[in-house]
Amino acid sequence: MTIKIYEGDQSFFVRHFGDTYSNTEHLNWAKWLWHHMATLLLWGLVPLLIVLKVFKDKAADYGLTLGDWRYGLKASFAALLVFPVLVYFTAQNPQHKSFYAEEFPLELATSSMLYFGLWILTYIPHYIGWEFFFRGYIGFGMKKHHGAFMAIMLQTLLTTLMHIGKPEGETWGAAVGGIYFGLLTYRTNSIWYSVFFHLYLGLLNSYFCSL
Repeated sequence: MTIKIYEGDQSFFVRHFGDTYSNTEHLNWAKWLWHHMATLLLWGLVPLLIVLKVFKDKAADYGLTLGDWRYGLKASFAALLVFPVLVYFTAQNPQHKSFYAEEFPLELATSSMLYFGLWILTYIPHYIGWEFFFRGYIGFGMKKHHGAFMAIMLQTLLTTLMHIGKPEGETWGAAVGGIYFGLLTYRTNSIWYSVFFHLYLGLLNSYFCSL
């Protein structure tokens, strides 16, 4: 987590590689691609190698499976209906909206369907890495030895701490969301539905904050 916060952050990319870009738009894409791919590498691929090579466990035991897809599809459909309303009103908070307008390239990402599609593609690796690390690697790993309650509390604590510095409402939302995502992951025995939910939230937030 410490490596991700420092070396895996977009600010690290700008400090070390920013001078090689003369085009601001290209730099904006590159730094966020660095940020999101670092999440996939450090929180997705590295823990997966530990699971397979060190623990000698199956990837499916840590949520890399479709699991209970019937329940997962029902939950996903509910998210499609409910989340837009919740995210819209959150995004209208001036503190929340100004934070994302300043920190994220929302004007560029939402300037056309093509750019928004590219923004989606850069976001997907981030959420796969995030959900596998917290809900899969830590969540299922802790659950085997300490039970579901302790596992959910630990991953919720960590994901909430990772939101410190963002608007207060989003940090509180991360605390509630950590519990919900943990329960959803255990109910379906899969991280993929949390990946979808989290990605959907992120994209809705990007769109509504740009309005």
